[in-house]
Amino acid sequence: MTAPAADPSPHKTPKALAGLAALACVACCALPVLITAGVLGAGTWAVVGWLPSLAVVLGVLAAGTWWLQQRRRGGSCSCGPTPAGRERCGCRASA
Repeated sequence: MTAPAADPSPHKTPKALAGLAALACVACCALPVLITAGVLGAGTWAVVGWLPSLAVVLGVLAAGTWWLQQRRRGGSCSCGPTPAGRERCGCRASA
């Protein structure tokens, strides 16, 4: 099993949180229409009040986890200088 830091596959947490935030936004707009049309019961109004703040919180969490993952990866090579063509810290020096 590979170490989590060496795993090159992207993490899905920011995408999942962003998807949930988008779903909360859609539900925030769709639920009042569905309640008015009689598709859903009037008790659903209690949920509608919380959806905008839930969407904001999920969006902030998605942005925060994305930012932390980008920061952990380093974005670019943070290794010290090495002779040309030699690899170090997963970075390849330019020739």
